[in-house]
Amino acid sequence: MDYLEVLEKLEKDEITVLEAEKLLESKNKIKPGRRAHFVKMKIHVPNEGKNINLFLKILFILPLPIIFATMGLRLGKKFIPDMGDDENFDVNDIIRLLKYSKNTRINVDSKDAHIDIKII
Repeated sequence: MDYLEVLEKLEKDEITVLEAEKLLESKNKIKPGRRAHFVKMKIHVPNEGKNINLFLKILFILPLPIIFATMGLRLGKKFIPDMGDDENFDVNDIIRLLKYSKNTRINVDSKDAHIDIKII
């Protein structure tokens, strides 16, 4: 039963509001993302010159396995200052999201660097 059919039955009082809600809710279930295996990165730093950018291209020429990305995040967690109770930032949440975010692309453009991350 599609969305319009449920609304029409509700309008004709053939079903209750709770039944309509259950029918519509079952249609809108969020499926978990597909498991990612690799992270592909491109980094360009415009103010640093050709040698640094060439090094970054060579360094990230091959996709990194997700395991290395998660290890890097876990190591980096030690250097992130405590955000306090006000912030909802947790590296473990980012690691869990990274594992199930296949076909996601993140672009970061700033005056200092251009970063393109593809999760595949």
